[in-house]
Amino acid sequence: MAAPYPSGGYQGPYFFLSYAHVPSHDGTDSSDPNQWVEKLFRALCDYILHHTGLPAGAAGYMDRGLRTGENWPRTLSEQLSTCRVFVPLYSPRYFESEACGKEWASFLERASDHIAAGGLMPNAIVPALWTPVRPESMPQVARDIQFNHTDLGRHYADKGFYGIMKLKKYRDHYQNAIHELGQRIIEVAESTPMPRGDIPNFTEARSVFADSTPERPITVTVVAPDTETLPPGRNPAYYGDTPPRWNPYRTDDDGKTLAACVAEVARSRGFLPEIGSLDEHAEMLAADDSHAPGVMLVDPWATSIEECKRALHPVDRSGRPWVTVMVPWNRDDPETMENQERLRGHLRAALASKLAEPEARPYIPTLDDFQTVLPDVLRRAEQRFLNRAPAYPPDGDKIDRPKLTRPED
Repeated sequence: MAAPYPSGGYQGPYFFLSYAHVPSHDGTDSSDPNQWVEKLFRALCDYILHHTGLPAGAAGYMDRGLRTGENWPRTLSEQLSTCRVFVPLYSPRYFESEACGKEWASFLERASDHIAAGGLMPNAIVPALWTPVRPESMPQVARDIQFNHTDLGRHYADKGFYGIMKLKKYRDHYQNAIHELGQRIIEVAESTPMPRGDIPNFTEARSVFADSTPERPITVTVVAPDTETLPPGRNPAYYGDTPPRWNPYRTDDDGKTLAACVAEVARSRGFLPEIGSLDEHAEMLAADDSHAPGVMLVDPWATSIEECKRALHPVDRSGRPWVTVMVPWNRDDPETMENQERLRGHLRAALASKLAEPEARPYIPTLDDFQTVLPDVLRRAEQRFLNRAPAYPPDGDKIDRPKLTRPED
């Protein structure tokens, strides 16, 4: 049966706050777009500490760090292994986040041995609203949770925490929502906590948000040189023997290519990714129509090569909304930062129209930011493709539309 939580001492957080990281507005913005989530987290911890005998630091856990290197998966896995309650912070961005779906899946996995021994699934998930989300937009795993948000207040249910915590006129409603949510977390943590478990690496879980519909094709074009065609003086450490081996955020701890990262997220969202280089996709990109939405990963150094600029001209034509451009811009790459003005000029010369589109994601400074915006890029690319896709009539004989006629005399 369930492994008990020993009394006394720090045995893991009461709750794990799972939220979608919001990327900074651009690479030069030093403000923290997640500061309001942290304020909410601290208010919940403060409430729980005042209503329990927990030691400082034991009320909750929130991932504040950049998701790079080896330490962050281990730390999150340890917290997910020991927390009593899982608090998903609902927003449209949350349900597009593969990492959040993996956190949720890992928490649920802890109940497998408990259920196999004859126990019931604990009701240890207490959702909260960051911004309103229509029920029909939620994945099934969220719709299955019976939780009445109006119990935390009508204004909270209408606007979410983000909508009531920043305005003074809603201060009382915010405090009431904190009180009700904190009390609910304590009740669940004491009465029906999730059994303790061991999650070696939460990143290996399959997201509970993964689309179960048949896979839809999506093209992923990597615009980057290989190690044999690098611009003069460019560090080869970020490149491989083929363009898809490009790894712009490379660290000593992480050897995964950017194309592999995109493929993993795309598959979790129900897409079937087709990865190739600019040369391999040239004919498809030059066509006036496409069989699938596309995402183009552009190395700014590639656009300094004249042959690459010429190959990109067909893509930069107007009326091609199904291709969305993403430009990784590693702020920890000294060569890129030293040559940024020149590289920005090459980018504009090659892809001025595509970069001006609202869906484009230029100058993405970190891998964490890239992974955060990627689900939204995939979704928008598909939407823009479907808006242009031709509609075909069903098979079979054409049936004329019925006409109204006057009754016979």
